[in-house]
Amino acid sequence: MNLTVLGNYGPYPPAGGSCSGYLLGHDDCFVLLECGSGVLSNLQYHLEVKDLSAVIISHLHSDHVSDLFVLRYAWQQEMDRDPRLQPLPIYAPGQPEEEYARIPYKNIFKPNMIDGDKKVSIGPLDISFLLTRHSVPCYAVSVKIGGKKQFVYTADTEYFPGLVAFSTGAPLLLCEANYLEKDIGQGAVNHMSAFQAGKLAWDAGVETLLLTHLPPSRDGILYLNEAGKAFPSVLLAEQGKDYFCGSRTENKNSSAEWVQLSVETDPIIISLLEGRLRAEGIPVITSGEAVGGIYGLTTGPLAEKKIMVPFDHREKAEKVLWEIEGSGSEG
Repeated sequence: MNLTVLGNYGPYPPAGGSCSGYLLGHDDCFVLLECGSGVLSNLQYHLEVKDLSAVIISHLHSDHVSDLFVLRYAWQQEMDRDPRLQPLPIYAPGQPEEEYARIPYKNIFKPNMIDGDKKVSIGPLDISFLLTRHSVPCYAVSVKIGGKKQFVYTADTEYFPGLVAFSTGAPLLLCEANYLEKDIGQGAVNHMSAFQAGKLAWDAGVETLLLTHLPPSRDGILYLNEAGKAFPSVLLAEQGKDYFCGSRTENKNSSAEWVQLSVETDPIIISLLEGRLRAEGIPVITSGEAVGGIYGLTTGPLAEKKIMVPFDHREKAEKVLWEIEGSGSEG
């Protein structure tokens, strides 16, 4: 099964970004998970609207549901073009009642209430739910194919022990991390910190942790660093990127591994490299945080301050390092 990130911010997006939205695809089955601001536009880069099988909404906050109210116009046009097309199934909590009442639209959508006991089969996907701890009823989502767990999404929630059993054995855990630990210490509620997301991933024994629902006002590297203290194989969800839902033994191109750049001990070069990598959009973990899957690069003596990048950014990072070291030697 494939996961495509259509939006990864909450509770609002930055310029050019989108709120929560994820496309799950397996064979000819495509399920849209969340439909926040900007998601419908991004969806159409990857799929024709008429090819959707269903939509699942974890809870009825606007940053998760707002584009549902424009998706209905798109689906209506598709039904007008093809009389064989059926109303689109929408799965969402029934509370708050006034929000759920907004979902039905003519004969365009087919609303279905979800709760913690409900199990849904959409094509080959067997889906179950878990009530989370949020300010309105909200449900985490687990997806199995052929009886084998492939993917778990926490949705919005505080950390609680029930999430561990629900997530156990998932190759890919898509986990909200709207806070840092300092926010929790100051009394923030209704969401998890990046460290708690890492702890959940570790306790549940997942293979890869994907952080999402990130605030646009902070550098995502802060969240990557904090989660990396508790769990090694962690990535930031990137808008437009695909992720494989399955065991790494089935995925020969896993991007969940990190490499350590060996750089000179010159603090100026280290500082320049760190800044350039981030400016190039390459995630960085610094100061020797545990990341797992380390492969040394042989470009110079090992620095005291470790700089690590995702394996699939290795080539680009090496080029940046070569350029910086080359310009330094010329000066």
